[in-house]
Amino acid sequence: MYRGQPCMRCGDQCPGFRVHGWRKICVHCKCVREEHAVRSVPGQLEKMMTKLVSDFQRHSISDDDSGCASEEYAWVPPGLKPEQVYQYFSCLPEDRVPYVNSPGERYRIKQLLHQLPAHDSEPQYCNSLDEEEKKELRLFSQQRKRENLGRGVVRLFPVTMTGAICQQCGRQICGGDIAVFASRAGHGSCWHPQCFQCASCSELLVDLIYFYQDGQIYCGRHHAERLKPRCQACDEIILADECTEAEGRYWHMKHFCCFECEAALGGQRYIMRESRPYCCSCYESLYAEFCDTCGEHIGIDQGQMTYEGQHWHAVESCFCCARCRLPLLGQPFLPRGGLIFCSRACSLGEDPNNSDSCDSSVLTNICPDFLSSVFPQKNLRVISPDSPPLPPNNTSMLPPPLPIKSRDSMPQDSPPPNLAQPEDRPCDSPPPLTRSGTARVSFREPISSSYSVDEDDNEEELQEGEENQQDEDEVEGGFGSRLQLQKGIQPQMDVLGK
Repeated sequence: MYRGQPCMRCGDQCPGFRVHGWRKICVHCKCVREEHAVRSVPGQLEKMMTKLVSDFQRHSISDDDSGCASEEYAWVPPGLKPEQVYQYFSCLPEDRVPYVNSPGERYRIKQLLHQLPAHDSEPQYCNSLDEEEKKELRLFSQQRKRENLGRGVVRLFPVTMTGAICQQCGRQICGGDIAVFASRAGHGSCWHPQCFQCASCSELLVDLIYFYQDGQIYCGRHHAERLKPRCQACDEIILADECTEAEGRYWHMKHFCCFECEAALGGQRYIMRESRPYCCSCYESLYAEFCDTCGEHIGIDQGQMTYEGQHWHAVESCFCCARCRLPLLGQPFLPRGGLIFCSRACSLGEDPNNSDSCDSSVLTNICPDFLSSVFPQKNLRVISPDSPPLPPNNTSMLPPPLPIKSRDSMPQDSPPPNLAQPEDRPCDSPPPLTRSGTARVSFREPISSSYSVDEDDNEEELQEGEENQQDEDEVEGGFGSRLQLQKGIQPQMDVLGK
């Protein structure tokens, strides 16, 4: 019934909705069905909604009729006069008002599909349930309807009353204002129209249908999830006695498989990305980074150095000076023009053996105007004669070692320390230079996870090694700390000032 509908998220990249065999997603773009431009309420959902409301009314003292659409709106709250309908919709965001053939109508249809999944109530919309599970689903659905299901009632708050407090925002609802009442929450409970939202997803409750639980109102989807776990693969409530839990989410035992190739992951290594599990092979082919030096994939079992969107294998042959090939693991380095160098001489194309520019102690004798023209980066700072004095025996100050981050996250910039000038420096000597630690490098360890609880001896040794801290040795010349990269030890990198 949804076949061929375009995806509103992917646009032209999706040729049209085609349902997966058992996942409720499109096989082309992997988006859920409600992301596709369904232009009318599906017949099965409309039938199910009618049944929901009729079941609710049999257990309710309310005699409101179902909301009948006018010529202007696709749906209106039941029991309101035309002027009251306008007053109600004026409280909602403009793009949420269900005018016929408008974004508001498309939003309503999308919310109907999302908030009231048919497979939460009717066994015929589920995949491969046995007879016992079908019976349990019917009992589960009937209990929710009997104990939790309700439909909000919209009416003017009586002008003769002093007002009430909105259950959501805590602001007052005055006499003459439009308010939404939910009988299951108590006859004194009411909400502003724009505040009648699901307590879990904070979305407006579509067509005012709510489920009341523990003093809160929920949409049908999130209320069901409070009572039963939901499979992240097929989107159905898990009724079986056993299920798989990973990363705080749940799967049917047979559905915990690679999101790409659907290989079973029970007892296998996997990588979680956006709450979807992948086998190691699919993850590498889809998301692995390329080394900026050798151009090869950086595997999930390989260490990785990352700096401002660039990536290298964490080996001496790849993470090295772009000119002289000097290994830079555990060493300070200078990024320039997308490359990394061991010294300023190499970054300028000079022979480092015939230059002393890599020693920071001689920088105090270089003309500041010359350096500002050659190195216009903002992290080179010239000290003026009016600067406060430096601590004794220090010509520059470096930021502390950088924290280790994962490959997908970059650390935030830390402010450079205050710089000072020695009092005994001659006034006619060139002011010394220093730098601030604006550059950032992170080291990523192997990122794969394992579904199995058994680990081999090598992985236990690696975990023990990660708990050891490595001592830092001061590097002569003031460039910072030099850390050695060893197996199982998390290195920290220092970056030379540009």
